[in-house]
Amino acid sequence: MKIKPGIGINDIKFGMSENQILSLIGKPSKIIIDEDDEDKNQVYQYNELKLRLTFYNEFSGKLGYIRVANPKIEINGNPIIGIQIEDVFKSYNLSKENWNEENYFTFKSYFNEKKWTTLNVEYGVVTDIEFGYLFDKSGENPIWPK
Repeated sequence: MKIKPGIGINDIKFGMSENQILSLIGKPSKIIIDEDDEDKNQVYQYNELKLRLTFYNEFSGKLGYIRVANPKIEINGNPIIGIQIEDVFKSYNLSKENWNEENYFTFKSYFNEKKWTTLNVEYGVVTDIEFGYLFDKSGENPIWPK
């Protein structure tokens, strides 16, 4: 599984409809409504793939956000889940200066606004990755991949 920032994972692309996702990877293990979000967006959870896909009501139910903890996921051609965060920055050509670090009670989060990507870290290793569609220069409008 390869992460393509701003595009998706493999054939899963931002901007796809729920029906397109269902045709591509099948029925989710669980469908969750994000009650913490005022838009009450739908999240498809695929347990076997360790994958969550969020569909945004604001954009007619288009896929807009992905969270993945699958150990087969790669970034820049390298596995990332379970890898020491310092090794990720050093070995994978990811400049640490481009990532904002947030400390939480039990984990750290590294966010790259330009790539709209978050690396979540516990015990010093990457546990999952979250990323979404990108925005135009105004920062207001989504750029949906083709």
